[in-house]
Amino acid sequence: MGKCKNITRLLSDALDRPLTAGEWVSVGLHLPTCSGCRNYRKHIGLLRAASREVSGLDGAGEVRPEE
Repeated sequence: MGKCKNITRLLSDALDRPLTAGEWVSVGLHLPTCSGCRNYRKHIGLLRAASREVSGLDGAGEVRPEE
């Protein structure tokens, strides 16, 4: 479980900062063998998209004009 804890932390970190090459290698080697971490990556992406939609922010973090 320690490996998954590290990978999920890196996946979360990747939303806020660029990961190093070594961090991406760790993630890339782990994800093909772990459905739990793949599901985590999918869900945090969905949550981020939903929160941006609700908050009115676009992908660049800027407020969208009223429609």
